[in-house]
Amino acid sequence: MNYLKGIIFLTLLLVLSRIIPHPPNFTPILAGIIFLPFIKKDIAFSITVPLCAMLISDFFIGMHSLMLWTYFPIIALSLKTYYFHHASLKRVGVLAISSPMIFFVISNFGVWLNSPTYANNLNGLILCYINAIPFYASSALACILFSAAFYSVTILIKKNNTVTS
Repeated sequence: MNYLKGIIFLTLLLVLSRIIPHPPNFTPILAGIIFLPFIKKDIAFSITVPLCAMLISDFFIGMHSLMLWTYFPIIALSLKTYYFHHASLKRVGVLAISSPMIFFVISNFGVWLNSPTYANNLNGLILCYINAIPFYASSALACILFSAAFYSVTILIKKNNTVTS
């Protein structure tokens, strides 16, 4: 039952982060993906929470034709962080920097592939990535800041548990 409560709580927290007003792509979704294995080392938990959060918030924000290109990197990043998580600042830093890059590359490839705005050639792909740089910057900054905050909280909780034990 606590497992279910944890999934519901974290999912709702991530949903709220996407539906309350915020700068574009400045949410803790990617940082949350990085830290879910720290909360519970369970692959289903690591994938279910961000996917449910994305799906529920998309019901409010609006469904779109690029959901596959948004959800696929969420699943890939969930798997990556599940298998490569480690409670070290270096590892969290690498995940916080690489995760937005991976999301950017995959999701914007989908934009280019499915959008009539960009030519179906290398120039169109490059233009798509160039136009998405502001969104990447916001996503990267959010992931780094939220990851730093989550890491700090994790360290404080561990330190507090050590002192009280």
